[in-house]
Amino acid sequence: MARIKALDKPYTEELQATFDRIMGEGVPPLLLFTTIASSERAWRKFRGGSLLDGNLLTLRQRELIINRVCALTKCEYEWGVHVMAFAEGAGLTRADIAHTLDYPLRAEHWKEEEAVLLATIDALHDRATLTEAEFQAVRQYLDDDQILEVLMLAGFYRTVSYIANSLALTPEPNARRFHHFRRVTAQSS
Repeated sequence: MARIKALDKPYTEELQATFDRIMGEGVPPLLLFTTIASSERAWRKFRGGSLLDGNLLTLRQRELIINRVCALTKCEYEWGVHVMAFAEGAGLTRADIAHTLDYPLRAEHWKEEEAVLLATIDALHDRATLTEAEFQAVRQYLDDDQILEVLMLAGFYRTVSYIANSLALTPEPNARRFHHFRRVTAQSS
């Protein structure tokens, strides 16, 4: 049973237009969106995140960050949505996707730049900060604007994970599930 009731159709014209912009015209909105939109204030603040514009990070970088945050927070709902919707476009292989679930991180699977990016996410998850060495490691690959984007994106998806996990959102149809990918890393160990 839903902990907070999602909005039902019909949506207001403005809300439907927003859903269409986010999802694509005629594509049903995610349960996450209709649940958050049940509060006008929460929906307005949630949309204010504006971190999916693709201006500072590559799609692959963005999806690695999001998938890693969601894996670390055990947010199968959002992880599954992103794997379903963006993994292919981001060039993430089945093994890449599976390795986003590894804890501790198996750096040997990743290119050095990606291993540093994922280690940054792990440090933020574990300690909510970066040591000077960790900051300098990520700075080798990203400029100041990109580093701020990484910090904000990781924090935003931690918030998304809090929401989805706390509301016990039912996985979206066709969303990927952790258990399908955990077998991949177990077989490659």
